Amino acid sequence: MDMTELQDHPVFTRDFTVMTFAMADACEIAVDAIFMRQTGIVFYGLSRVGKTYCLNEIKNKLVGFMPRTYVTHIEVKKKDGTYTNNIIWQLGKEENCYFKSRDIVIVKLDSFVERILLRCHERGCNHWVLLLDEFQKLRYFDLHLLADIFNMLQRKKITMTVLSFGMPGIFELRDDIQHRDDGELLIGRFMTNFIEFPGCRDKASLKLILDAFDRSSEFPESSGISYTQGLMPRAFSSGFSLVKYIQPIWSALNREALGAYHNNLPLEHVFLTLRYLLRFGAMNDVPDFELSQEAIEHAVKLSCIKTFSLLAGKKKNHE
Repeated sequence: MDMTELQDHPVFTRDFTVMTFAMADACEIAVDAIFMRQTGIVFYGLSRVGKTYCLNEIKNKLVGFMPRTYVTHIEVKKKDGTYTNNIIWQLGKEENCYFKSRDIVIVKLDSFVERILLRCHERGCNHWVLLLDEFQKLRYFDLHLLADIFNMLQRKKITMTVLSFGMPGIFELRDDIQHRDDGELLIGRFMTNFIEFPGCRDKASLKLILDAFDRSSEFPESSGISYTQGLMPRAFSSGFSLVKYIQPIWSALNREALGAYHNNLPLEHVFLTLRYLLRFGAMNDVPDFELSQEAIEHAVKLSCIKTFSLLAGKKKNHE
């Protein structure tokens, strides 16, 4: 199999999702919190552990299992030099509710709340779910605006849940807000429930990922052919599987993972390592193919997990 044949495969287009243990747990907690109409829940974790993928999966589940909610999903953008109204601009843009530059805050709030009321009416629901990525980029004034929106919707008999994902910097945001006017109110509404979102922490978690490539994945659709089988048909038919190499893959990744990423592997680099291994296997596919220790270590080094974790792994993943 050559590079041209590989380029459209989901493994290399990255058009697939593996439901890891962390993602499954987070989805269950999130859907339950929304069902119970909690006001706020925050998942936090280090960079590249799969938070954004998880948030997208939660959004998909809400569409399928809780159609009687209206969902808005944004990634918080931090504008330099802007300390007020930033979140309302982003929400307005996402909902095609545009404001004039001269509009004062209350006009923007009224216009946006009317848009959400209209959306809820169209869906026949009374619950608005706001999914926020990069929650740590919010500012005190942003949270005040979210609280204003919450109160305005509540007066109209619409409940609101803010479900967020962010970096450990959210604790710095919380500490700053504690010393502000109405800080306790804002924390109580949106920041009382913090749940850690980890990376790949043990061999069982890695095994689930490897099994997905070997067994539960499928391409082409409805073919019954797993990713490993499709990329390495000769080796696979002779018994090859990635999961057989779980110990050397786990050990090689953890030798390179530093700081907070040791035994907490960033999924981005885990999947990149597997892509390198599968490309190597696909281009050398023979019935007696085996992954050597050298090949595994080379793939791990190409993933740059050591360089990344050296720079980013100094950040703690907790208070």
